[in-house]
Amino acid sequence: MTLARIALREVVAHKARLALALVAIALGTAFVAGTLVFRDSVAASARTSFAASAADVTVTPRTGGADRQDGTGLPATLPARVLDATARAEGARAAHGRIRVTDTVVLDARGKPLSSRGDTIADWPTDADSAPRLIRGRAPAGPAELVITAGPADAHGIRLGDRLRIMAVPGTFEATVVGIGRDRADRAHDADVYVDAPTAQRALLGGAGRYTSIAVTAAPGVDDTRLRHNVLTALSDATPYTVRTRDGEAAARGDAAGASLDVVTYLMLGFAGISVLVGVFLIGNTFSMLVAARTRQSGLLRAIGARRGQVDRLILAEAALLGVAGSTVGLALGVGLAAGLLRIVGQVGDAPAAAAPTLRWATPVAAYAVGVLITLTSAYLPARRAGRVSPMAALLRAAGPATARSLRVRNIVAGATGLLGTAALLGAVGADDLGTAGPLLALGVLLTLVGVVAGAPTLSVAAVRALDRLLARRPGPVGRLARGNAIRDPRRTGATAAALTVGIALVGFLSLVAASLVTSVDGQLERTMNADYFVMSTKPMTEQVARVVRETPGLDHVTAQKAVRADLITAHGTDKDHDLTATTERFTDDFRLAFTAGDARSTLTPGGDGITVPQAFAEEYRLAVGDPIAVRFHGGGTARLRVGGIVRDGDVFSSGATYVGTHVVRAQLPADQVPLDDVYIATAAPGADRDRVYAALAERLHDHPQTKVRDRESYRNALHASVALALDLVYALLALAILVAVLGVVNTLALSVLERTRELALLRALGLTRRRLRRMIRTEAIVIAVVGAVLGLLPGLLWGVATQRVLATKGLDTLTVPWTTCAAVLVGAVAVGVLAAWLPARRAAQVPLPAAMVDQG
Repeated sequence: MTLARIALREVVAHKARLALALVAIALGTAFVAGTLVFRDSVAASARTSFAASAADVTVTPRTGGADRQDGTGLPATLPARVLDATARAEGARAAHGRIRVTDTVVLDARGKPLSSRGDTIADWPTDADSAPRLIRGRAPAGPAELVITAGPADAHGIRLGDRLRIMAVPGTFEATVVGIGRDRADRAHDADVYVDAPTAQRALLGGAGRYTSIAVTAAPGVDDTRLRHNVLTALSDATPYTVRTRDGEAAARGDAAGASLDVVTYLMLGFAGISVLVGVFLIGNTFSMLVAARTRQSGLLRAIGARRGQVDRLILAEAALLGVAGSTVGLALGVGLAAGLLRIVGQVGDAPAAAAPTLRWATPVAAYAVGVLITLTSAYLPARRAGRVSPMAALLRAAGPATARSLRVRNIVAGATGLLGTAALLGAVGADDLGTAGPLLALGVLLTLVGVVAGAPTLSVAAVRALDRLLARRPGPVGRLARGNAIRDPRRTGATAAALTVGIALVGFLSLVAASLVTSVDGQLERTMNADYFVMSTKPMTEQVARVVRETPGLDHVTAQKAVRADLITAHGTDKDHDLTATTERFTDDFRLAFTAGDARSTLTPGGDGITVPQAFAEEYRLAVGDPIAVRFHGGGTARLRVGGIVRDGDVFSSGATYVGTHVVRAQLPADQVPLDDVYIATAAPGADRDRVYAALAERLHDHPQTKVRDRESYRNALHASVALALDLVYALLALAILVAVLGVVNTLALSVLERTRELALLRALGLTRRRLRRMIRTEAIVIAVVGAVLGLLPGLLWGVATQRVLATKGLDTLTVPWTTCAAVLVGAVAVGVLAAWLPARRAAQVPLPAAMVDQG
């Protein structure tokens, strides 16, 4: 208890010195807690709302079952016989077939879609208990009537009597708004539009007698579990259907709602991971400096009888208190962060909006575990150093830098891990296959990062000395003083620089990979693409879209592609669930495939029995041109084909692709299960004005907002934009790391100002002005920031080069160093140093000389 009281007093006494470390802990735990609260809130709200309206038992198609129509654009459905069987199940009072389709586009009177993500259409329930609550109007009663929910109606100014156009896979139809409703469970986006059941079956599913789910109501006295068992008995266990109780369906849909926001979840966890990683350096540096500043105090404790372990535990107790305080703040911030995200999701997301954040017991446990553990881990080595100081040595000196022996140990560790990491990177570059190169590359990145961090004190001092000539040119002794301050305590300088090093290494690595990817894609686009236009869609390509594209004047030809799944059976093994690309013979006119053997003639020519396989696949299954392959199509027959060509790996647009002729797919699959086209490649006729044809295509597709057409330039720009968007998300993550690193520089300078109060006063007494003192602190901060940036850029670029060489055969064939980004990082490091030094420099310049000269030991 005595040590606990001392620890508490020390934390309170040095709260200003520990404030920035607390901020680092709070940031990391805030994103951990916020992620858990956000996901739990969405899932809990979804379970509650779905349970309020779900049937006692729900029957749905099982994914991958016989009734699954992959690629057709139509949802998996249940036949009418399943409805009849469930209605006859013992304990069932009634069974109702339900229809709910998401791959639709609903256009208002101005031709604008209700939602950019697609619209959901459902049938109007025949049972009054399940029907949405009507605010105005009445229920739909025919093929030309619909009810729209209040959310999209208010957003688009839709009123009773307005005509809406619905674009579904079977066709497009128009209907009049006869009612505006609200779901009984107040679920956000459960369905945007409701039509009557016959219209839903015909216009959304393409025929009568099919449903996307069946809702079964239990008879009085029959519980859900018993009814589910009876329904399974009526359907037989071998049927490809999923049968859930009310709670089971609510849980499944709640989990699906949470999973739909996985991107947000992973992004927040990325923030948490990076802030925790960088926070370790800040916390460790803080405790290292506190231990050094309190050497006399530690010695006094040892002199009056405290054991070495007790001094260790004292420091760790302070770290635990700091971790608890930071975790508490982080937990509160995390709940607030989750509440803000829930408001956004409630307005624009697909998942049900949560009324309030849900705080489960696991969230505080995780937050405190992360906060306390990282603080204790960071403070462990400083605590051991505090306990290792002898009482007499502590009483004879105010502070002591790291011993040469301890730095030698670190240097040995750094050198060994650095060499091993470099060897792993070289091994990855020289590996023959990605399966071997990938793990070696990851190991090399990890080991070299550990080597740089472990060797940061020595590397930092070497880097500072390399900058000595530049610093010495500054007028007066300011530059030399700043250099000496940075070199004096290598541990402190190295730990501060290392916090910047981690984030900037990732910036350099990802920037080089992104720049190389853009350059590689541009080069391959020019080398491989002959086509002029690309028509792509976020929704299934319906026959209406195909007709619009093909009938556009000025086109020479249009090549369609569709994706289909099958099992490939070879003499040396079977590859299940293989993705095939089905296309026609004109594809070779639009796209220059590079073959290591054979060609696509026997594959894409009508009536041909060939298949082209990627190089890696051919090597894995020991295939050569002419070898037989049995292609077992999912939901269809088996085609006996022969390898017509082996496509070379290394091109972004064809690497890993397996091609078959469209004629083979149509011969092996039933007509209603042939996948829809997913992309069209078009070429302008000889002599046609390409710009005018492009404009005509765009104009004709205006009524199909889910479909976009691009020419070569816009396609290239879109690829660049997608890479830039992904990079921006990563940079957003790294910005947090830089922010925490800036806090680390601020913290280091602030604590060093407190440590060197008498030294700074002596400099003032010898004639150093306040202005030059502030400049010295700023210069020291700039030195540390630039050193951190350089130590980060070098390994980051090394990782990028190794990654590019490993992926050279997978499409990343051109190395591009982002010199502009590198220069921007160095300039930014100077700005970081100036910004981080502002407050410490002001504080140093404002210390009164008489008070500063008093012994603070």
